[in-house]
Amino acid sequence: MRVCRTHESNARTHNTERLKPAHSPSVLKPEQITTKSLRTSSGGNESGYNTGMDSLTRRDFARAVAAGPLAVRSARAADAMPTRRLGRIRFQAGIFGIGSQHLGDLKATQANADRVIGEAIDAGVNYIDTAPTYNVSEERLGRALKGKRDKVFLVSKVETNTSGDVMYQINDSLRKLQTDYLDCVHMHNVGREDRYPDLRQMLDRERGTLGGLLQAKKQGKIRHIGATCHMRPARAVPVLETGEVELFMCTINFVERHIYGFEEKVLPEARRRNIAVIGMKVLGGPVRGGGARLISPEDYQATLRYAWSVPGVAVAIVGVRTPEELRQGLAAARAFQPLEPRELSSVLDRGKTLAAQWGPVRGPVA
Repeated sequence: MRVCRTHESNARTHNTERLKPAHSPSVLKPEQITTKSLRTSSGGNESGYNTGMDSLTRRDFARAVAAGPLAVRSARAADAMPTRRLGRIRFQAGIFGIGSQHLGDLKATQANADRVIGEAIDAGVNYIDTAPTYNVSEERLGRALKGKRDKVFLVSKVETNTSGDVMYQINDSLRKLQTDYLDCVHMHNVGREDRYPDLRQMLDRERGTLGGLLQAKKQGKIRHIGATCHMRPARAVPVLETGEVELFMCTINFVERHIYGFEEKVLPEARRRNIAVIGMKVLGGPVRGGGARLISPEDYQATLRYAWSVPGVAVAIVGVRTPEELRQGLAAARAFQPLEPRELSSVLDRGKTLAAQWGPVRGPVA
């Protein structure tokens, strides 16, 4: 296996060691997880898919968005990709990231992946997300990143309950990606009860999913531990409470804010712990075989501006198929301005209307 030897001992590393947080949040052991831990941190209603966007919540959110440019620092020069720090991880990430699922489609080509990844890195994209289940995404990325591995924050995922299986999946991803370490590995969609029926088992520090990730981190195979969640947002809270998660990726768009409401139910806990938030599904797809839904020029701009305006969001990833789609995202990132309160109100009103049409598209809310 050809590997890229770019570890922390190398002077040109992109410096992703974990920082000591400004405060010391308590660590929740698996045996301490209770039904109270699974409740929404915002006190919202989980019985349906309306998250209680009353006027007070909207005003508070608008104030937070207005403070966003100060609270969430962005570094930018003319025509440059704005960057934000990944929480307590010492890495400045471009706010537009690549979701590589479509690059792994069986009908796609390696040449296309090479072109998209090469152009993206040249343009300042340095956050790339993949997973073992994205067909041949990892294999294509491994080839596309030859000679470029040290330029990106590379993330993959695991989807198993046992520490031994976690180590197997990580080793397999390392082989396919042709690297000797991953910057982060996520517990993939902790909202799925069929995949993780028992959170205590998943978060067991010896035999569970978390235990395998801790072991891989100790061995230097991964640098950071993350989690993703598409549905049942309350299940994400005890995962963050372990104190081991440094990246959290969830659905962020102005429609599903009214359905799943990660913005109120989970993100306050992430911000309290200085956990970097990655927005996914920002275009509203894919769901149940369908494609992205928020793709009109107006919706495309609105949903990305919304995601980047949410306090705590460092990166919004978009599944890119072609160089043209990449350039569209790059243009939006370079032109980004936070939503003004009046714009935010209009966007949320449209989102509420669409949410009633969409319903819980990714699975149960609670």
